[in-house]
Amino acid sequence: MDTVLLFQKLDSSAGRQRLEGLTAFAREVGWNIHCQSEPLNADQIKDLIDLWRPAGAVLCTNDGYVEYPTDLFSPENTVLQDCYPSVGIERFAVVTTDSAAATEIAFRELLNAKCAAYGFVPWPAKRLWSDNRRMQFRRIAKHHGLEANEFTPTCEPEDSNEFQSQLISWLRSFPKPFGLLAANDIMGMKVLNACRLARILVPFECIVVGYDDDEAICNGTNPTLSSVGLNFREAGYRAGDLLHRMLRGEVKDTPVVSIPPLGLSKRGSSRVFLHADRHVLKASEMILTQACEGLAAKDVLTVFPCCRRMAEIRFRKATGHSVLEEIRSVRMKRAKQLLSNPYRELSVIAEECGYESDTTFRRIFKEETGLTLKEWRDAAIRDRGALPAIVRS
Repeated sequence: MDTVLLFQKLDSSAGRQRLEGLTAFAREVGWNIHCQSEPLNADQIKDLIDLWRPAGAVLCTNDGYVEYPTDLFSPENTVLQDCYPSVGIERFAVVTTDSAAATEIAFRELLNAKCAAYGFVPWPAKRLWSDNRRMQFRRIAKHHGLEANEFTPTCEPEDSNEFQSQLISWLRSFPKPFGLLAANDIMGMKVLNACRLARILVPFECIVVGYDDDEAICNGTNPTLSSVGLNFREAGYRAGDLLHRMLRGEVKDTPVVSIPPLGLSKRGSSRVFLHADRHVLKASEMILTQACEGLAAKDVLTVFPCCRRMAEIRFRKATGHSVLEEIRSVRMKRAKQLLSNPYRELSVIAEECGYESDTTFRRIFKEETGLTLKEWRDAAIRDRGALPAIVRS
């Protein structure tokens, strides 16, 4: 069994998803994956290579201080992921997530809210992914003739109290309503907390959108955080597929494979209804966070201080659909996410989406999509194989 070395930090959802995608591909071709999650110096890397004698390697070097010496790796059997330009990526095949497209989606959400001003909150320490997203924010703002406001703290990243204090002061300087892009969901959470301390009402006075769509973070904030999902799992899978074809001599150039974003998960931090009241917002948040836990429409309607019929009318007037339709929409989105993983057992998906009956779930899924679970999964796997590679000229 061939071994492939993965150099990837695992302290973030993005890193774990890349690992999950690569290991999914590894199962298909019989690879063993050894993940090196802690940074190594040159001598340690040489020792690791001597120990494993790997067939190839996948390097992710966008986490700030991790910058591996590429002269230790061969372009013939190494794939880079989201790498710093200083690595010398022109000699290597690269798989990257599309920050430009993700920022376009996020910025469009702010534009739709017709904000009076726009800002970007970067990661407090230097990170390639944050720098890329900030650069794209500037580009899009300039394209629309808008001022690109950026939060630039003067304190050390470790001084969280001073960072929060400076962030609050910056937020209070904006005309309302204003829109913010946060470098990732962790920063989005910090922004929402700062808005609460500054008594800025989200989403009425400030719209906030993050990146990565980490459900554990986004559904745990108050209000819940809208976020653009980047397909890190697919990036990991694609890195494996590209390396496999390189090892078989099927790749002659040094391609850059760009993975498009998954899209926006619209949640409470950007969800403004024309006819909404606080009870509609509370009901919407309840559905977003509890729909896949067996939530029923009657449970949602208890947040309204009126009869069930009037509550349904108020909810439909604000959202354009019923409470039950909203619950079903959230469950269907979750089902598709789970189905996109070919190793997730079909028999357990119904329960993970909040359905007591597998039969009911399968019937509703067929009604919504026109496909059975297996047909939808097979189509998703076929689409995966259609992603283009952008080859350097």
